[in-house]
Amino acid sequence: MCKVLEMLAQRRVLTGTLERPSPSDWLPEESVRWWAEMLPWSSLAVHLKESPKIWVPMIPDTNSMDGVFDFGNNNILIAGRNEVDQGKIVDALIAGDIAVYRTPNIYCIHRIVEISSDEYGKYFIFKGDNNPGRDPDRVRSAEILWVSVGTIY
Repeated sequence: MCKVLEMLAQRRVLTGTLERPSPSDWLPEESVRWWAEMLPWSSLAVHLKESPKIWVPMIPDTNSMDGVFDFGNNNILIAGRNEVDQGKIVDALIAGDIAVYRTPNIYCIHRIVEISSDEYGKYFIFKGDNNPGRDPDRVRSAEILWVSVGTIY
C-alpha cells in the first residue's frame, strides 16, 4: 500500500493533478449551444446594455478542474459585447466564480480564490480546483475574457 501511495504522490508532483471522477456528458454539444442561445439573458444578475456574447467550448483534458468539469464537458461562458458591459461582468465577479483569463504566461479557465488590489489596481488570484497550488499570476480585470455561468453535462 505504501508503494502505491508513493507512486501516486510522485505522479502528482510530476503532473500537478490527478485524474478524478467528473460528471460525464449527457447532452450533445450542439444541443447545449442551442439551449444557451435561448436563455433569457436579460435576467442576468448584472444589467447589460446588450445580450452577452456566448461561447460553449469543449473543455480540454488538463484535469485542473476535475470534479467540476472535465474533458468534453460543455461550459457556458459569457462576455460583454462592448467594453462597458464586459466591465460590469468583471466587476460583479466574486471569489468562487469561474472565469477564463489570459496573461502573458497562461490561458486557462479556473476558479477565483482571492480578489485584492495593489499599487496597479484590482487583481484576481485563480486556482484549478484539482491543482495543488494557486495559479502564479495576479490577473487584472482586462485579462478576464469570459465568465462561466454553468456547465451542462
